[in-house]
Amino acid sequence: MQKVLRIVAGIAIVGVVLHAADLATRDCRIASYVYNDCMWMALRARLGLPSNRFLRMAALECAGILLALILYLTFRYVWPHRKRTAVPADSSPASIPPDSTG
Repeated sequence: MQKVLRIVAGIAIVGVVLHAADLATRDCRIASYVYNDCMWMALRARLGLPSNRFLRMAALECAGILLALILYLTFRYVWPHRKRTAVPADSSPASIPPDSTG
């Protein structure tokens, strides 16, 4: 059951990340400037930011880094890879041959 929940959670996280990436790359129809996308328009409206190309670039750069980080953490911790079994070192004591000069 835990494996099923991990798979469902991973798929949901990846879906949210892909939706956020879609918003970060889709042009909004309300934008007067060609390169204004939906995520930038929502950030500008919510935070009251000026129309500045540097701020737009910085916001989208941070969004891209955050999305990549979320995907990395999802694949790292939600869908763990198979564990490799370590080969145990030979811990038996070295056998000393009996003294034949005795």
